[in-house]
Amino acid sequence: MIFKKTVLAVLATVAMGSSTAFADNSLTGLIGGPLANPGSFMATYESSVADAQATLNFVLSGFKSLDGFNSYQDVFTLTINSAEMYSGSFNLGGGGTSSTSFGSGTAVTLNEHGVNPGTNIGWNGGTTTVTGLKFNLLQGHNTFLFAYSAPGILNGGGQGLGDEGWGVKSAMVSAVPEPATYAMMLAGLGLIGTIARRRKQTAQNT
Repeated sequence: MIFKKTVLAVLATVAMGSSTAFADNSLTGLIGGPLANPGSFMATYESSVADAQATLNFVLSGFKSLDGFNSYQDVFTLTINSAEMYSGSFNLGGGGTSSTSFGSGTAVTLNEHGVNPGTNIGWNGGTTTVTGLKFNLLQGHNTFLFAYSAPGILNGGGQGLGDEGWGVKSAMVSAVPEPATYAMMLAGLGLIGTIARRRKQTAQNT
């Protein structure tokens, strides 16, 4: 009975370490919009692990006539822990073309005219889904600054919520265990084996 309880305790410890090491959770403080352009907001994530190869998947929402690359161009940028990690311009209702200008990951833009639409204007918004954006996840507090600007020569510094808006529908962090976590798991399994051997030897000696 003592052996059984000990094994269960070790397994629980290993499981807790494993679950805290695998991060696959939403950011805190996301704003779905519509937000004005230009504009920005900060979201956060508290991580129990550090991972230099963590990934972020997020969905950017556009409202009304948010433009891609054209003379009314609107530019999205994402800064993680004070480092710019992603930027691009996407046709979310206002025409133009959709493309990433900086950052890893795959972006798929969808509006009423289809996937990764060209110059068509929809005025019904759309979404851009970015997957596999790699970044350096810090142990503890992480900040994610989502921002839009309106550098297009015809934008006049931004067209207002009567014309366009934006927001972030969802954002999920994924990370893998650190080497220390693997070591902890192996140590736990080793402890189970040691207990089993000692129990077997005790049984043979009685």
